[in-house]
Formats: sequence, C-alpha cells, structure tokens
Amino acid sequence: MSMDNDTRLAMMHMRNDANRTDAARPRRNNRARIRTVSSTVAAFALTLFTRGF
Repeated sequence: MSMDNDTRLAMMHMRNDANRTDAARPRRNNRARIRTVSSTVAAFALTLFTRGF
C-alpha cells in the first residue's frame, strides 16, 4: 500500500510540474509533449496498479 501511495504522489507531483511549465511556456509544442508524456506515465502507472504492484 505504501508503494501505491508513493507512486500516486509522484505522479501528482509530476503533473503539477507539467502544469507549471505549461503556464510558464504557453507553446503548443511544449503542451503537446507534456500531455503525451503525462498520458504515457499515467498509462504505465495504471498498468502497474492493475497488476497489483
């Protein structure tokens, strides 16, 4: 359970950082990159959660 919470906190922290960079650099390319990276990270974390890791 502790690992679950740690990974979720890390994901939330990464998303907050991405939003901050978005606000600092309002460029379409950067937004697209951040969205793709965050989506891939979210999908990877979801797969880990579903596997019971």
